[in-house]
Amino acid sequence: MKTNIKISLFILLGLLTFSCSTSKKTATPKRDTAIVTNAPDYKQIKKEINSKGSEFYYPELLRRFQAADTTLNLDQLRHFYYGTATRSEYDPYKMAKIDALREAFEKDTPSKEDWEKAAREIDKELETDPTNIRFHLYKHIIYSNLYGPESEKTFNAHNQVVMLLSAVTSTGDGSSKEKAFHVISVADEYGILEIFGLSLAMQSLVEDKGQSYDVMDLQENKYGLKSMYFNITASMEAMNKMFGF
Repeated sequence: MKTNIKISLFILLGLLTFSCSTSKKTATPKRDTAIVTNAPDYKQIKKEINSKGSEFYYPELLRRFQAADTTLNLDQLRHFYYGTATRSEYDPYKMAKIDALREAFEKDTPSKEDWEKAAREIDKELETDPTNIRFHLYKHIIYSNLYGPESEKTFNAHNQVVMLLSAVTSTGDGSSKEKAFHVISVADEYGILEIFGLSLAMQSLVEDKGQSYDVMDLQENKYGLKSMYFNITASMEAMNKMFGF
């Protein structure tokens, strides 16, 4: 990005522990004792999100998430995020139209009109791709520039990033295949790297015991991290199904 974005990506490192002194409520999903960095059970999640009597009924989770409802607990967030990969409309490789977004980010000093165009574009994309972490991150940046970092719109966008990141980080710490972050799209991998201010050196696909992993070798960083592991089995299975494999 060429533009001097008014919000630093490094600020977002505090997303999971951020607290606000205003009356606004920041998302701090409580970790249920039954959830301890484990892989999502897609079969069970699919069953529960399609049950109208369940607290995990997908249309209701979607409504609450889009409203940036900070009372969603971690189990509900996991069902919302990973449940998206069990839906018939799930398409992890969908091509997004984000020309206005690219133009705004490439400018040294984007205008208000540039940010407004980017906001309309990203909002439209999120209507059909509601769990895209990278797009929610961009939405937060756009809203911060358009409405100000203290606005309600920006605050809600911040909380949506927090909630999605909470779901993913409940599955592991990304340090190995066994502790890989489970994600449902490649865009989410890059979104997480951007949130933590990490740059990619090389990406490789690894297959092991029926699971697919993206191993992201990282450029030198202040955390001393060499690699980050992502379990991408859900998106790979969707691609294989698409091509009849």
